[in-house]
Amino acid sequence: MTGKAPVRWTFLVSALFLNALFIIGAFDPSPHTGGDNAGYVSLAYSLVTTGSYTELFDPAGPSHTKYPPVFPAILAVLMWLGARTWIAFKGVSVVATLAALGFTYLWAEQRLGSRAAFSVALLLGVSVSVIYHSHWILSDPVFLAFTMAAMWALESYESDESGATGFLFLGVAAVGLAYFTRSAGLPLVVALLGWLVLKRGWRPLGVSTLVLGIPMLWWWVRGLGAEISYTDEFWMVNPYDPSQGTIELMDLGSRILTNLTGYMFNWGPYGIIGSRGPWVAVLGVVLTLGMIYGWLNQIKDRVRPAELFVPAYAALILLWPEVWAGDRFALPLYPFVLVYGVTALRDTLARAPVPAGRLITGAVILILVVPPITSWIGNVRRASTCADLVRTSGAFACWGPRMGAFVEAADWAGHALPEGSVVMTRKPRHFYTVSGLPSRTFSFDSDPDAQIEAATSVGGRYVLLDQWDGLASRYVGGAVLDRPSAFCFVRRFGDGSTGGADILGIIPTSSPSGVPSPPRAEVRLAVCPSDYQGAAAGSYSARSSSVRIPLLDGLDS
Repeated sequence: MTGKAPVRWTFLVSALFLNALFIIGAFDPSPHTGGDNAGYVSLAYSLVTTGSYTELFDPAGPSHTKYPPVFPAILAVLMWLGARTWIAFKGVSVVATLAALGFTYLWAEQRLGSRAAFSVALLLGVSVSVIYHSHWILSDPVFLAFTMAAMWALESYESDESGATGFLFLGVAAVGLAYFTRSAGLPLVVALLGWLVLKRGWRPLGVSTLVLGIPMLWWWVRGLGAEISYTDEFWMVNPYDPSQGTIELMDLGSRILTNLTGYMFNWGPYGIIGSRGPWVAVLGVVLTLGMIYGWLNQIKDRVRPAELFVPAYAALILLWPEVWAGDRFALPLYPFVLVYGVTALRDTLARAPVPAGRLITGAVILILVVPPITSWIGNVRRASTCADLVRTSGAFACWGPRMGAFVEAADWAGHALPEGSVVMTRKPRHFYTVSGLPSRTFSFDSDPDAQIEAATSVGGRYVLLDQWDGLASRYVGGAVLDRPSAFCFVRRFGDGSTGGADILGIIPTSSPSGVPSPPRAEVRLAVCPSDYQGAAAGSYSARSSSVRIPLLDGLDS
């Protein structure tokens, strides 16, 4: 055992060193355009400033019940220690990704040996999905790290139950942390408890049920008051458009088939190699069959937590709405795809001549390494360009003039609009982290009455007509064209021809619908009255070139 230890740690350190080079080389310093990134920062800010888990970005300030609190709590600790930039919080994902790769190696090493585990960790570390998610402020890398830590700890406990109670404690803790990082960790809880039942480990089962059950019950009860819960979204046809209603039980088969083909032919292999096309679909089938073969091969011997987690998690992502499908949600399965695939490859090549086996093994490695390396090289170039832009023009400079105008408008609004102003926007969480002003998504309805009603229900007096995507132009712009008298002009940002943004005032006492609208060419908005702008409106010039998160500036005052 002593002789194997240096080999184990040499391979582990080597894998982590190489993976760190890949991750850092492709590191993108820009904030992500998705609302979740800003949402996590907002929740962490709530924990630091109010001690509550609240959606401070929303004018109503409701308790947050959707994302479990572990990841925001980690960000809150960094915030409390002085982190103020987007890049600082991105560091959590970088460290978590490396931890996930390290635990993957340790878990795979128990099953396959050091050399094969090194290959698994390296293939996983260079995969497109792992590198991509390593530089955003998202909970996925942290969830993957806790998942793989649980796998390693629980199998370490099983291999030496006599003196490894600490591994059981670590495994149960990792399972709980994974669940409270992402609700998709429920299959991990099921796998732990199911494994203990199969082992007849009644005492550990009772303790684990108690330790995990009490906080899980608290989280469930806390979510009962939510307007729309995760469970409600699960049964929606499209959670991003609740008006489409809920799915019928008889339609679950169609949903499962759509998700299965999507993951097998597209998202699954894409997340590993970063390519699409017919040959990638074939690779997806091979990887799926290899995983199934390897899984069946393992359960012939004994059932461990991994053998229960994989089908449970796969069932979860096959059952949920098709619009949620993507490599992000396949990410927790990639370590198992690779380990079970190696098991299947070993079993297959055991019957082949040694030269043929080496040739096949080399071909498999090339197929899984060359495409993601090619993609990585392109990402390195882009990351380098973005880093230069961020240093000279601000955190959001890489995303172009459309988002630049949005950020400039939010920055100006935070300093120039009256204190406590509420602005209806396309991206309320981003708007809040830049401006510090509460915001809510405008109504996805071009009827002026709908826009006014949505705004006045939360005290909204402003709306941002931007060109981030086509939604503001479609709904807000449509309402403005239909009834210009319902809006007034506050200020314009950016270049309208390439992606400008306008802050408009909302006039709730305007004429009702039915009044003939003037031709589009004749639409002119009146300048808003002076009370729509704060004292600093005329003198303040927006400064969007900082890499700091403006919302956090108040923590230093």
